Amino acid sequence: MARLAQSDFQSVCVYCTDEDITYEGDVNDVHVFQGNKYQNKVDKFFYYAKGLFSQKFSLKSPERAFDSGNPTVFQLEGPYFYNLLKRRGIKDYVLNEHNVYWELLDFPSYSSKERLYSLFASQRDKKIEIMALRDATQILVCSERDKQILSENIQNVEDKITIIPNCVDFVQYKTYLEQHSTRVNGSGKKTILFTGGLSYPPNRDAVNIICNDIAPNFEDYVEFLVAGKTPPNIQKPKNVTFLGYVEDILQLILQSDICIAPLRYGSGTRFKILEYMAMGKPVVSTSKGAEGIDYTNYQDIIIEDNFSEFSGRIADLLEDRAMRERFGKNAQKLIHQKYDWEIYRGLLQKVYEACH
Repeated sequence: MARLAQSDFQSVCVYCTDEDITYEGDVNDVHVFQGNKYQNKVDKFFYYAKGLFSQKFSLKSPERAFDSGNPTVFQLEGPYFYNLLKRRGIKDYVLNEHNVYWELLDFPSYSSKERLYSLFASQRDKKIEIMALRDATQILVCSERDKQILSENIQNVEDKITIIPNCVDFVQYKTYLEQHSTRVNGSGKKTILFTGGLSYPPNRDAVNIICNDIAPNFEDYVEFLVAGKTPPNIQKPKNVTFLGYVEDILQLILQSDICIAPLRYGSGTRFKILEYMAMGKPVVSTSKGAEGIDYTNYQDIIIEDNFSEFSGRIADLLEDRAMRERFGKNAQKLIHQKYDWEIYRGLLQKVYEACH
């Protein structure tokens, strides 16, 4: 999701895309355009055909997005809008680099379609990303690690990179907790939650780990819930439930006993962990999952990279309610102090000013 800040500019336009949801509207004086990757099956075929072979491939954005008056700051939610802006003659823009996207090329592909697309398009995509980074007026990254990787691989970008970690609107979560109570689970089951877009390869890999390496170590009274669109079609144990898209994700987090992030891949920072913490939940994660978050292990979160031990860390929390509550309170405090959007509003404003 875009980093948003109140702005003195006449308009700040943010471009993003989604497979299902279109959106246009103002959020804190920032105008957000979210287009569909494709409209129907025929459009999807031509989208991927073009994506395979076009050297000037670009994600789509509504044409009216370019009709706003000046002065305008253009913010791209990822590098693959680059050719779209280039065709429109727009040279000044902010690139929001949520991931180092060329790292995603090394993630395992679980379908023949993904492997085919990667075979033909991965090197082309990396070239587009590097061009987008080189030409960007300003670059936003989520972590010091991502800044270091970009600086080491691309000349003359370090001075235009600003680190603004993924954050949450802490007041929103605090208010939600004040207005909602935790319902007692009538089944008596303990619930372990994982959330995320399941078309994203690192999240799919995490689901495979949950199904194969974590959930089978528990009896049926410990239920693993996986929330997110497009769950994978894989064999899973009886105590794993795929919920699909969940309308009120905060209510689901509130009802869960423990939240987990067993990720092996990815870059940037994981919004899911910030959300778990803001809701006062104990979290068990890998160091990769919690990358970019300034935590203290065994104070704000439990970090476990050995998947043969990961289940044990969950079991420790399940057996000790006081421990769960302590981790949850510490996590919430960390979010309030370091990952509230209000902390970075002024810094983002300076990025926009430098782009105009």
